[in-house]
Amino acid sequence: MKKLQFNNLDLILDWIKNPEHKDSLFLLECAIADAKKKSFSIGDKVSFGRPNGRQHIGIVEKINISKAVVNCNGSKWRVPFTMMKEAA
Repeated sequence: MKKLQFNNLDLILDWIKNPEHKDSLFLLECAIADAKKKSFSIGDKVSFGRPNGRQHIGIVEKINISKAVVNCNGSKWRVPFTMMKEAA
């Protein structure tokens, strides 16, 4: 499989909309999740929460297979990588 690059979003969206590629979407989802996981490391400041709700900001303490442990003012949260963003 080629390295996933997001520099041509229009082609990616056209590929996703094509019904012939329905079975391959799981592979694409896994590649995106893997890329997101590799973008975080211990000590990074991140934010997470509901899209239209409260956002929490904390520091990544541990990285597991599908989630990271984030410390927010003494409270520890297990947060999926898909919900995390780098905090400014």
